[in-house]
Amino acid sequence: MTARYLGSARSSGGPRWRPPRQRGRVRPRRPAARPHDLERYLPDWDALAGQARDAAWDGLVAWVTWLHDRYELSVEERLPHCWADHPGLIEELSALRAWRLEIWNSPKPSGQAARYWHAEMRQTITAALTFYAAGCRAGHRDAQPVSTELRQRWAVGPSGLLGAPAPDDGASFLTGAAMTARVRGGRATTLSETITGYLRHDQSWWGQASGGWQRITDPATAALLDHHAESMARADQAVSGAARQAQAGRGDG
Repeated sequence: MTARYLGSARSSGGPRWRPPRQRGRVRPRRPAARPHDLERYLPDWDALAGQARDAAWDGLVAWVTWLHDRYELSVEERLPHCWADHPGLIEELSALRAWRLEIWNSPKPSGQAARYWHAEMRQTITAALTFYAAGCRAGHRDAQPVSTELRQRWAVGPSGLLGAPAPDDGASFLTGAAMTARVRGGRATTLSETITGYLRHDQSWWGQASGGWQRITDPATAALLDHHAESMARADQAVSGAARQAQAGRGDG
């Protein structure tokens, strides 16, 4: 092996020597991210609180800022300025960040995985514009949370498949299957034998609605239905009485 000699104007003891450069030397890779690091990469926003939540949020904001500048997302506002006001978009960007950190911190980085990541990144940005913030071009618009009525409707579930109907808890909507189960069980009755578009159930009147039955909460409508129910009950009783008298008359003859 031939040594390399370096002359130096500053040297006073003759030429300086250093070992030759080794060819083909492999540069050490970055160590793989530890499991607890990856957990920090993908925060559970519902579980975090206090300083941990603040630190995770600062990390996401810094990363989204980098993403915005690196991938020219300012062009045509590819990343909505109100992304931080869309919880679903926050979750998607958090997952995108965690995935990238996993790929780039892997002991064996994969170009194919990086390509997949870029394809998913473009889909996420498209979803940001067309799904999450489609109505925010003129300014952010808050989404409406699930109403109590809708949550109760979901809670009822497909009663025809789940077996016994759910207990009554003041729900304002019942599916058709749920109400049918109540009618069969004697817990709901029609307005009359001939008028079946209104039902009496859970001390309220119910009217047919799209996909099921809706509780009638208007006092005037409920009072009118009470009046008709009483009238129809008297008419039904009169018809039944006349039928019994006719049957009795045929028996006497």
